[in-house]
Amino acid sequence: MRLKIRIVAFLDIAIMLLAAICAGQAQAADIEGRISLANPSGEVFSGDWVRVYLTTKPIDVPAVELASVDIALERRSRINSGHMDFYVNFRQRQEDTGYIVDNKLTRPDGTFAFHQITPGRYYVLVTFPTMIAGFKCAWQVAVDVVEGHPTEVELDNRNLALPAY
Repeated sequence: MRLKIRIVAFLDIAIMLLAAICAGQAQAADIEGRISLANPSGEVFSGDWVRVYLTTKPIDVPAVELASVDIALERRSRINSGHMDFYVNFRQRQEDTGYIVDNKLTRPDGTFAFHQITPGRYYVLVTFPTMIAGFKCAWQVAVDVVEGHPTEVELDNRNLALPAY
């Protein structure tokens, strides 16, 4: 009888200790998103099979000056250079410890999800060689993960990191 009481008391203490530990930890949450791009005529295309990264820090986004460019080839060249510079900035950071939290491929409908992410600020990043409907695409969008609440992010024409062509 004494052994049984001691085992029950031990289990009660273990359960209380576990509950105290769990109460001190932040509850993870999911990030769910969708990637799409509208072409110049307004037709929307899903970003299917696009590699999406979740990072802990932003990278530098190069400035691409297009206002003074009238020649289509020069415009395309500047956009291409911007995308390559963005990709190089990403590659230089990619091996840093703790920089990439996770990466996923989007589904055919352009959706993706990162599960059980610790609360905090993150960046959803898409870079070269991503193309949607023949257009180069790059995104770097800050997301704030809040304890126990799913976070939604929409990557589209409104928040491209660089111009698409």
